[in-house]
Amino acid sequence: MPLARPPSSLLYNRPVRTWDAIIVGGGVIGLSLAWRLKSSGLSVLLLDRQEPGREASYAAGGMIASCDPHIPPELKPLVAASARLYPGFVNELRVESGESADLRDAGTIACLGDGEAPECSDSRRLTDTEVVALEPLLSLKGQNSWFLHERSVDPRGLTHALIQAARSRGVDFVTGSAAVEILASEGCVAGVKTTHSEYAAGVVVNCCGAWAAQIEPLSIPTRPVKGQMVCLVPQVGASQSGTPHHGPLIQHVVRTPDVYIIPRSDGRILLGATVEEVGFDKRVDPDTIQRLRHAAISAIPALADMRIHDAWAGLRPGSPDKLPILGETSLPGYYAATGHYRDGIMLAPITAQGMSELITGGEQEFDLQPFSPLRFA
Repeated sequence: MPLARPPSSLLYNRPVRTWDAIIVGGGVIGLSLAWRLKSSGLSVLLLDRQEPGREASYAAGGMIASCDPHIPPELKPLVAASARLYPGFVNELRVESGESADLRDAGTIACLGDGEAPECSDSRRLTDTEVVALEPLLSLKGQNSWFLHERSVDPRGLTHALIQAARSRGVDFVTGSAAVEILASEGCVAGVKTTHSEYAAGVVVNCCGAWAAQIEPLSIPTRPVKGQMVCLVPQVGASQSGTPHHGPLIQHVVRTPDVYIIPRSDGRILLGATVEEVGFDKRVDPDTIQRLRHAAISAIPALADMRIHDAWAGLRPGSPDKLPILGETSLPGYYAATGHYRDGIMLAPITAQGMSELITGGEQEFDLQPFSPLRFA
């Protein structure tokens, strides 16, 4: 379906270049959507107030936790579909960008709460003996432990691959300028006003994550939810735990009620993550970092042999009902793709596909109506 074109001039009758679609926000959601829309033959501009991929996507752990028993019922079909799409999604990016997103499919060992069970039918309950057979260094005796057929990805590698693939397809980028207002003409979207300039398009998509509500005049109701994380790396010197190990310390993602532990193929181990309602505060708290480390060592004593390489905090985009905000707003041509909370990395492939189908008028495989921005009107 051909997209509506905005006027050739905006507020001050200045001639401007026009795109079919402008994506505001360069996290994994915005990058994935820009990449998909460009493949549909649209001209696409991506705007970001800083370098793309430097906010929530950069800070994420990268678990594709499709079997998590806490997934809201309304979200389960999208989660399952996105998990199925992930291998092809990452492979397509690798071919186009030459970059690896470190997609790992060893699975997850999850220690769930009493009475909890995973959503996936192919998951299986583990005995203590089976836990040790899968991960000899793991200490989860007497727990409600399950093996889950899940994957994980390196979000930083993923966003870098998306940037390279989007550039190779011809997506235009403007960075260092924050969007402040959606421009309209004759009752439809006409473009975006930033702190430095104006850009024209017949479609604008707000992918600004925790900052989505700051763009006028329609407020997309997201809020920041802070999460702190730790990166451990092998330590040169004698073993503190007395347990020598060679190569990757663990192969599986490990989730306990107190911490999740994510191995990377290069030997790093990531620990996360807190859930804090503290506004736009991204400060790292040393006591919190140590609590995460001690919780991880309790599960895997050999982690005491690793040192803290880095610690950081990111701001997830929460929504009032804990569901993503996907679809067209009350202003024709103005869309939202945000509010993914802890699931932005996991839902990137299906969000890009579903929003691209909606915007271009293609046949929609999934009904996005439950996630419409209009539910907050």
